[in-house]
Amino acid sequence: MDIYKVLNGKLLYLLVGIGLICIFLMCLFFFRRAYKRALELNVSKEKLNSVIKSSVVFSIVPSISIIIGLITLKPLLGAPWPWFRLSVVGSLPYELTAADLSVKGAGYADFTDFQAAGDLKAVGVIMFVMSIAIMAGMVFNVFFLKKLHTSVSTSGKKETPFRDLALSVLITGMMSVFVVVQMTKSKIHAITLIVSAVTTFILTILAKKLNMKWLNDYVMSFALIIGMFIAVVLTKVIG
Repeated sequence: MDIYKVLNGKLLYLLVGIGLICIFLMCLFFFRRAYKRALELNVSKEKLNSVIKSSVVFSIVPSISIIIGLITLKPLLGAPWPWFRLSVVGSLPYELTAADLSVKGAGYADFTDFQAAGDLKAVGVIMFVMSIAIMAGMVFNVFFLKKLHTSVSTSGKKETPFRDLALSVLITGMMSVFVVVQMTKSKIHAITLIVSAVTTFILTILAKKLNMKWLNDYVMSFALIIGMFIAVVLTKVIG
């Protein structure tokens, strides 16, 4: 059986739709509670409506990165499942990493090998791993976020060289894992990564020098779009 008859099947669309409706209702519930509480604190309706409108407008462009993630994952995992993952708590780097590790754990060299085999059991494994692995963060937040937030807030009020060193080491470690793996895949991967990094650097400098604070919210979206454009062009030119 073709795996994409399952990944793009009506049943999966239906289940994803039900899940997204539940999430939307939860968001609506907490929005109404927050709105009501703001009115109780004597915040005017005009100010609340202004905040809502500005939030909607300024969330459009940053959301482009989510759409790009959906476009990227669709050829690999169909449309409904990436749509569900990116609509809930997922992100493109995490979803790709989790899916890739799942495929390799199922005994396939890469996604091409998995797609050629058409293994439906592996589809279930991929969905399970992509869902269960990211739950660790949510479980951690339930039990430890308040304490962690208090500690971070307290340490932020005083000079702590260890904190700065720890954060630097953490970021360097993450970059060492993801960047090296991508750069060594091919010349196109390396050039795309470099162009995206340069784009991020330039936009960050512009936002700081020209006091364009709003630009910080769009850096990732622009870097993704420019990086993908370069990748497409290089694929056509280099092959």
